[in-house]
Amino acid sequence: MQSLKQFYRLIAPYWLHPREWFSWLLLLLLVSLTLGVVWISVQYNNWSRAFYDALTDYFQHASVAGLALPYAGYTALFVVFIISTNWLKKLLIIRWRQKMTLRFQSAWLRQNNHYRLSLNSEPDNPDQRIAEDIRLLIEQSLGLFLSLLKNTTGLFSFIFILWQLSDTLSITVLGHTITLHGYLVWVALGYATISSVLAHWIGRPLHQLNMDKQKAEADYRAGLLRIRENTEQIALYRGERAELRRMHHHFLAIVHNWQRLMKREFRLDTFTTTYFRLSLMIPIFAVLPLYIAKKISLGGVMQARAAFGYVLDAFGWFIDSYRQIVTWSATVERLWVFEQNLKEIPAKAIRSRQPGPLICQELVARHASGTPLFKPVNLRLHEGDTLAITGASGCGKTTLLRTLSGLWPYSSGRWILPAGKNLFVPQKSYLSYDSLKRIASYPGLAKISDEQIKMSLEKVGLGHFSSQINQIKLWQRVLSGGEQQRLSFARILINRPKLICLDESTSHLDDETALRLINLIRGELPESIILFISHQKSVTKSFTKQLEVELHKGK
Repeated sequence: MQSLKQFYRLIAPYWLHPREWFSWLLLLLLVSLTLGVVWISVQYNNWSRAFYDALTDYFQHASVAGLALPYAGYTALFVVFIISTNWLKKLLIIRWRQKMTLRFQSAWLRQNNHYRLSLNSEPDNPDQRIAEDIRLLIEQSLGLFLSLLKNTTGLFSFIFILWQLSDTLSITVLGHTITLHGYLVWVALGYATISSVLAHWIGRPLHQLNMDKQKAEADYRAGLLRIRENTEQIALYRGERAELRRMHHHFLAIVHNWQRLMKREFRLDTFTTTYFRLSLMIPIFAVLPLYIAKKISLGGVMQARAAFGYVLDAFGWFIDSYRQIVTWSATVERLWVFEQNLKEIPAKAIRSRQPGPLICQELVARHASGTPLFKPVNLRLHEGDTLAITGASGCGKTTLLRTLSGLWPYSSGRWILPAGKNLFVPQKSYLSYDSLKRIASYPGLAKISDEQIKMSLEKVGLGHFSSQINQIKLWQRVLSGGEQQRLSFARILINRPKLICLDESTSHLDDETALRLINLIRGELPESIILFISHQKSVTKSFTKQLEVELHKGK
């Protein structure tokens, strides 16, 4: 029941949106086609009785053609319904997945949530929950819903046939006679109910095992991805053996979970296989007394056997789908926990913006526990001002910039940023797998001409890459550390921000080159305010203002 509540809340934003009428139409068509398949199954069942009766009668009162033509017609309809159902289901899956993925992506990336989530109890592998769990949730949900619909409809369709074929059965227990009408129905119900209870008892641990499986698989993939992203550092450290040991540890978690799944699924498979094999013969033995008493024909026996099978499938849907239900519930819980974690992220620090100077009044960044990192900061910087921020390592210089950017949620005091675009440049730039043109203009979304890109690259000393600006590469591996920092200055020239915050952004450059690049953005953007964190004293001395961040005494 808890999984159903969580599932409803996960899918409600999509299905209750007024623009999703087409998805409702697709779902209605899928329901109609599923009901059509059940109707055809009923016709097949009626046809089987006529066929076996004709077979017993050596076709004296029926013709092969008279039976073959209806069967061909039902088969043609069945094929059309099945392939149409599969096509429409795939169309609905991709529409639903697209909208749900966009919702989770937006919630994850909105207002720096992806970063602030990492500061607290981040759920394991958010990427896997967005990329894999959403797909699984949608495919499993549609599959389970349509199979439940088919079995429920089939139950009401075939239970009527089975009731008509059943005779009254009288059983004497302790001197009391019990009369059962439609006893075949009660046999099917009793067998399926007892079996469902046993299946749940045997398979209940699979829920947690499937959750553990998804986590172990995701951890292993994430480890491989980190190796690929940091391949140069690993190679330079000769860290291959350490990575092998780490990946072996991750894979052992998969192996151990797999072994536990094997043991539990072996027990469930043993039970379900026995259940299904017995279900093939139970209707035959159940209807045998009627056949021996000549109250039913061979065609009736075959019809009863088929109808019993459909009714038993409907009653036993829980057993048949138990493994899928367990996997589905684990997927629901993983997505639900992820969504709740996104909602419980600490409120983003409110940044005021207005035309004029950058103002900080008693600004203090704190630990999550509330302990201050540094002494209060008071600033007032006007257009064109440049400020060098210095201080001992670990005193909170970078956290000060994080606070100004709104990333750090634990702070006090007041600060006002100048209106316009702000750009915070970290020591190590983010270089996605993309063209150099898009990387150089990152994060700007406006269209930038090739000439602007080439001119900016030339100014920062990367002109030799101008002919490659449209080539898509993993530029993080192509460019050296110094070249990556030069590229950060090209981004500044292209984006033209009003506030520029540089955090050790020249640490891979010599002092002369660092000073030249600082002077370059001063000349190109004379109205911009520049904040600069660095331990390069010859560079920081050139700044018009200085701020030394001091550790809080209680730290």
